[in-house]
Amino acid sequence: MIEFCPHCCNRAKQEKICEQRYESVAWGVHDGEVDDCEGTYHVYKCTTCSEILVYHNLFDFKRTLVYPNIHLDSSVPDSVSKIYDEAVRVKYISPNSFAVQIRRALEALTNDRGVPKGNLASKLKVLSERGEIPDNLAEATDILRLVGNLGAHADKDDVHPLHAMAIDEFFRAIVDYVYVAPARIDRFNELLSDNK
Repeated sequence: MIEFCPHCCNRAKQEKICEQRYESVAWGVHDGEVDDCEGTYHVYKCTTCSEILVYHNLFDFKRTLVYPNIHLDSSVPDSVSKIYDEAVRVKYISPNSFAVQIRRALEALTNDRGVPKGNLASKLKVLSERGEIPDNLAEATDILRLVGNLGAHADKDDVHPLHAMAIDEFFRAIVDYVYVAPARIDRFNELLSDNK
């Protein structure tokens, strides 16, 4: 099959190495009923970079890439996740472009959170002052902003691929804190209230 490889950022042929079917149980969210479920993990190798990719499909639903995980959680607004999806496609072939896109995604996050107009540094400060981002992640947002600036200006050093990997982790941590964890808590509370 020919698919996008997030390791080398190429659309290339992927060779199947192995496939593992499994059976498990799943619980109905609202009725608590136990159901059998079947799934399959598929391990492929990119023919361009020789890196491993793992896909999963549950029942007969579409196969999804689970390793490396390149998509943000569904709780993240499209305005943020679309920019991130663009960024991931150039992460290793153009770390400068990746850094700029991550900076844009961070700005989209501040816009989504209703921060008034201003430069990115002041918008991030507002999020921190509101308590929407804790101090340690506020420091990470500053790193993302500065590395994004580095990638945007030709008169400065280039963003190194290791920097791209680090800012990806920082950005995902921020997104998890702002969107993913609250959404999961809300879903869990809904389950608790449904079972009362």
